[in-house]
Amino acid sequence: MSRTYALKNKRRHIKDGYELCDGVHCQAYHNKLKHTPEIREAVEATGGEVIVDYNNKLVTTYFSANCGGQTCDASYVWNNSVPYLSSFIDTFCIHTKQATWSKRISKHSWTTFLSKQYGVTEAKYGDLIYNFDQDYRKAFFIHPSLGIPLRDLRKKFKLKSTFFSTELVGDQVVISGKGFGHGVGLCQEGAMGMAKSGYNYKQIAFYYFNRVKVIDYYKSQYFKQKESQGIGTL
Repeated sequence: MSRTYALKNKRRHIKDGYELCDGVHCQAYHNKLKHTPEIREAVEATGGEVIVDYNNKLVTTYFSANCGGQTCDASYVWNNSVPYLSSFIDTFCIHTKQATWSKRISKHSWTTFLSKQYGVTEAKYGDLIYNFDQDYRKAFFIHPSLGIPLRDLRKKFKLKSTFFSTELVGDQVVISGKGFGHGVGLCQEGAMGMAKSGYNYKQIAFYYFNRVKVIDYYKSQYFKQKESQGIGTL
């Protein structure tokens, strides 16, 4: 995944005079460099291998820390679907520290935001604006007709994910959530759980990315160069 990401985005900052940054824009690096023997062995064992779709194009390797037990459809986050990514139940991550979380928001802050941004008030919708169940991932709060994307609530109230349910307790809205991050693509803690259970890197890649292939990038580039030069192969 990391190799695929780097190659696909290597010209992302070309106008700035470099290729990739070390912030969340290009995956957080934070000046950490840990070369364990296991990492070195894994890099060497998979040398040159990348993930591509069935048009042999490098995939966009979206990932999050923890999907909360179900990966998220890309359209719920960025409005556009991704052919090789779909939402599905993932139980490999549900017993980790980041699998569940909770947060309390004052009733006043909650109602003020919903009223000012979307015209949704308690007078009109009653307890619906406080009591929301999300047993499976959804894109909108309460109902799509109200036009309240869960991603907006996540951003406003700095929530760990959009996979949450709410209830009113006293003068506070209690938010019970699952996962950490947008939930699209590979779940890092889920992938680690799979690895600990004995699954190999290709099985993990094919679990999170649909209809993709793992190929040798440098060999594919070599043959593309030969084709462009009009040199046939036997």
